[in-house]
Amino acid sequence: MGDRTAAGAVEMITTPEFEAMVIGAHPDDNDFGTAATSALWASQGKKVVWVVMTDGSEGSEIPDQPDEELMLLREREQRAAAEVYGITAVEFLRNRDGHLVNTEDTRRQVVRLIRKYRPRVVFTHDPTRHIFAPDPDENPNATGYLNHPDHRATGNIVLDSIFPFAGNPRSFRELLAEGLQPYRVHEVYFFGTESNTYVNVSETIDVKSEGLMRHASQFNPEDREKLFERMRERAAIVAKEAREKKGLDIQYAEGFRRVKIHVPPEPKTPAPGNEE
Repeated sequence: MGDRTAAGAVEMITTPEFEAMVIGAHPDDNDFGTAATSALWASQGKKVVWVVMTDGSEGSEIPDQPDEELMLLREREQRAAAEVYGITAVEFLRNRDGHLVNTEDTRRQVVRLIRKYRPRVVFTHDPTRHIFAPDPDENPNATGYLNHPDHRATGNIVLDSIFPFAGNPRSFRELLAEGLQPYRVHEVYFFGTESNTYVNVSETIDVKSEGLMRHASQFNPEDREKLFERMRERAAIVAKEAREKKGLDIQYAEGFRRVKIHVPPEPKTPAPGNEE
């Protein structure tokens, strides 16, 4: 670490502008992972920005559908869903779906947005989770799934971007010319992983389902009620976990693995007689 008081040193900003930035691999990943929490925080007046890493061009069962047509369709759907949740802004980075890699370019993309929006919290995929599978001896008929490589790549890109690159003034120095100063994220919330933090989303669980229905290319409108029921069931399972682990009395919850990176110092209390 360099001397931050040296001549010519650039200050790292630690005061956030946005409450949260949610960074997912594909259109609808942010919805599944954080929509109810995002909608709740937005309803409380907190500014939330969503970022989609890929163009979503492999999210179809129709091989001959043009990539650009599908990309633009899925972006429209994501904007419509974000409007339901009250999201302040949505950024599309348009990397190729299914081929996302942690490179200098993808890190620069994320660092630019972190410095632009200065979120207190960043939500993203847990890159350490490769396999989700129940014990076949305990539940022989239950199936697991393999975590999408774009999800894992996104998590790694985001982590590397948060540290060290977003806060290092010598990383991506061209961003300084854009007026984007180094910034320190305060916390990371991972979704799709083992949780240590739970958000009571009883007020917004149906808002989450309503937003997901805006992804019409992914969901049949006839399955609307099934989707609502599925989201409530999932959120009720997470709420049960919150009661067992934390003693929280919650009907519906979203769970996250929360990691604190920066804890702002407590404001100094002026000595008696020195109050302004």
